[in-house]
Amino acid sequence: MKILSTQQILDIEEQTKLQEQLPEAALMERAGRLLFGALQQVFGECRCKAEILCGFGNNGGDGLVLGRLLHKAGHAVKIYLLQHSSYSSENLLNQQRLVQAGIDIIAIDKHSGLAFEKGSIIIDALFGHGLSRLLDESWRMLIQQINAVDNPVFAIDVPSGLLADKHTPTDAIVVEANQTYTLGFVKVPLLLPSYGRFTGDFMLLDMGFDQRIIAEKETSAHYTTSIDVKKLVRPLAKFSHKGTFGHAVVAGGRYGSIGATVLAGRAAMKSGCGLVTCYVPQCGYQIIQSTVPEALAKTDPNERSISTFTKEALQGESLSVGMGMGTAEESRKALFQLLKDLEKLADPPKLLLDADALNILSSQQDWLHMLPPFSILTPHPKELERLIGKWQHDFDKLQKALEWTATYQQILIVKGANTVIIFPDGQLHFNSTGNPGMATGGAGDVLSGIIGSLLAQRYAPHDAAILGVYLHGLAADCAAKAVHQKSMTATDIIDHLSAAWFYLLPDTALPLR
Repeated sequence: MKILSTQQILDIEEQTKLQEQLPEAALMERAGRLLFGALQQVFGECRCKAEILCGFGNNGGDGLVLGRLLHKAGHAVKIYLLQHSSYSSENLLNQQRLVQAGIDIIAIDKHSGLAFEKGSIIIDALFGHGLSRLLDESWRMLIQQINAVDNPVFAIDVPSGLLADKHTPTDAIVVEANQTYTLGFVKVPLLLPSYGRFTGDFMLLDMGFDQRIIAEKETSAHYTTSIDVKKLVRPLAKFSHKGTFGHAVVAGGRYGSIGATVLAGRAAMKSGCGLVTCYVPQCGYQIIQSTVPEALAKTDPNERSISTFTKEALQGESLSVGMGMGTAEESRKALFQLLKDLEKLADPPKLLLDADALNILSSQQDWLHMLPPFSILTPHPKELERLIGKWQHDFDKLQKALEWTATYQQILIVKGANTVIIFPDGQLHFNSTGNPGMATGGAGDVLSGIIGSLLAQRYAPHDAAILGVYLHGLAADCAAKAVHQKSMTATDIIDHLSAAWFYLLPDTALPLR
């Protein structure tokens, strides 16, 4: 799914009106009905009290439509409308419809005092995504009144005061919503951690725009959905064998940290490759044999840490390195030699680097030019900072990461909520699956195993990254139906990879005979 700029979205709205020959405010009515349906899922059969703050533009118009529909459904509704000298025509039309329905409108300005009722829900329809500059100090009193109450706050499109296309300072005057209902397209700030306290959770409401109109809009940012991912997944063939699905090598571990390689190896096997080899120091041999019996266990000459990568470590279609490996001097030398050896191969295995391999590289920046093009690097935020340097805010982080990937021709997977995959051509793909239960030790090792497995199955690095991140989050979402997020472990994610595959390949279940 494309992530588009505010101007592109406005263009699509106008083209939709012309193409579908829609009467005035028809799109606004559509938005209001979508919002009404979403809120009905929250209210259930209960009669609620809603207080809607409406602005003078089309975001305010959406709020006016919603208010009329909630009133008609029997909910108690109070509508506040910002006084203004120039309302949008669609906003004015919906003001008239409210008057005709006998619904009072309370006029307010930025200095008004508001007395929200206990137990009501507050709906922010003041500005939405069309805001082009920060709210000035004169708005602080109004916005602070919304943020100060205990009532749940729902924002339409984006919380008022939050800029859709560029950085909003964290001390800016912005509504702090518990839930955001975003219309038509996902906006970038909804996906970035800096703005989480403003946006809360978000739900995308499909406005039904013509896909041909959307296809004409160019963008570098995307939001990965199940529709996108299902296009990448390859069905199973009847006469496949283990060689068909490739050989993944997972290399890592040191004394006391063999578990990271265990998790990556098990995840690789559960993700569909035909053969997995776990390459560990000698102290990990029995652990691998007993915990990943389906995998081959190969050992480094060193007892406690990896000191070299033998030819056997280079014989797979993919090689995932770094999980639990440590940064001892012998391991640093081993990684350097590995990169030199890969340069000599005509057809080297697809490379994934994680954890301590990244920490070693960040301290040896001159080695980065030795990486095979389109290797996949999977840093968490601190590892990313060591690689690309400090950033001022999340938009700056994305820009620095884009520059880094273009310079070194590598693929960066920036882990976190809405993990973002950044490609050398400037494309960004934000992930839609996953939950807070994934913030647990070993979850990153599982991701490395999944992507390494997909690379071994000869998915292109671009596709392996997108599919692997989505599958990882989807397995965690499946796990969250059986295990509370507070209790989720990396093993739970592995154990629910099968459920995730059933979701992506639902026709592969065999009937009983």
